[in-house]
Amino acid sequence: MGLTSGRLWQAALQQPWSHRPQKPDVEAIAGAVHRSDGVVGVYRIVPAVITSSAVAITARALVIGGANPGRHIRQAVAAAPSAYVHSPTVLAIPRDQIVRLELSSTSIVIHTVAGRIELTAPAGGNRHADLEEALARLGRGGGVHVPPSPAPPQAAAKPEKQYPGLWSSRARIDGDLVITRGASTEIGWLPEFLMSAGRAWRRLRRWAQWLLAVALFVGLQTVAVPAGLVFAVLLVVFIAGTDPEKSAERRAETVAARRRPPAGSSEAQLAQSGSIEAQVAGAACRAWDETVREPSWSSAALAGTRSSFDGRAEVDTIVDLALRIHAARENLGARPVGAAGDYWQQQVDALDRAALQLGDRADALIRHRDQAAELSAELAELTELERLERSALVIDDLTLATANTPGGTTSAPVSDQITPARQAVGELIDLMTRTRAPLAEPPEKPTL
Repeated sequence: MGLTSGRLWQAALQQPWSHRPQKPDVEAIAGAVHRSDGVVGVYRIVPAVITSSAVAITARALVIGGANPGRHIRQAVAAAPSAYVHSPTVLAIPRDQIVRLELSSTSIVIHTVAGRIELTAPAGGNRHADLEEALARLGRGGGVHVPPSPAPPQAAAKPEKQYPGLWSSRARIDGDLVITRGASTEIGWLPEFLMSAGRAWRRLRRWAQWLLAVALFVGLQTVAVPAGLVFAVLLVVFIAGTDPEKSAERRAETVAARRRPPAGSSEAQLAQSGSIEAQVAGAACRAWDETVREPSWSSAALAGTRSSFDGRAEVDTIVDLALRIHAARENLGARPVGAAGDYWQQQVDALDRAALQLGDRADALIRHRDQAAELSAELAELTELERLERSALVIDDLTLATANTPGGTTSAPVSDQITPARQAVGELIDLMTRTRAPLAEPPEKPTL
């Protein structure tokens, strides 16, 4: 499974098993997702009784398709504008190309700048509520319009103003602002140890597992009769508790819960305000959470970076300053009448400037996250090239040993590719160092 496929499958594991897409379908749509693209969610859609497909919502696109999606998906792909056809079974629609999205009882209709795409998908079990909610959030947060239920005109949400900077478009997660301070998404050493033990147990051959389990059971039963029974029960609990899919699902739920601030906290109130400083803080939190989930961040290549750069502390600093700006904004209250209103507006403008200036630090974290994603892809490619180089040496030895006449070797082309890959990794690490350099400077305190 490739790097992008792995990221999509990890997102799919967050869905209940009864509504989770099949792994071949996820692998089929992985090629339409850019390796540095952020994954919002992966869901299952059932156009017909005997067929299913995968739907991936990323930061850049809406991807629909599968390995063997059946007649309904193939017809939708065949009728779609060619610009959105990634393969005969996969559609990839950029989010900025979507004009309107309609959900009916029998289908999903996507109106794009290039034409209309209708996907047969009856509501209910074939189109689970999680998918419908994700599409609705896509409409609220991604430039797509989902027709709302009839409501009084005053109930319509006021669209947020767009500001310059990366943070303005990278602040929300599934349409929501999520702001945390001092929260770690690490699971803890004991669950990690149990998961490592579970992976080691599953790497054993089946006969070795049985031999080890029976030997321990008999030995413990010989010492004390209840000990063997207790061991058998604990072994069953251990195997069930370290199931890879269930463990990944529980891990995702735990991380998501830790990422949400307590209701009524100052961070939650800041997120609800939707102000400039709230968007800046949300973008910083999201950027760092996505950074630490990148494979490159836990690699040996960034060991020095992990020891010298505390990104969580930087996020806490941004959130603290955002809270101070928000508190000052709350203290200003409503605009007074008369001449005092001019002074009130001057102070509001000063707070806006301070929040926008704070956005520069969030942008540095976002660029740092994007570079970490690129580094993950480069490291994965370098690992494959090094593996191929080792296999090429073995093949060369076998070729020379079996050839009647001396022949050329096959390792040179692979070696030629490895050097640029290593240079690209080094350049990306240097770029990440320069990107986070401005964060070493203390931030300016907000003033009125």
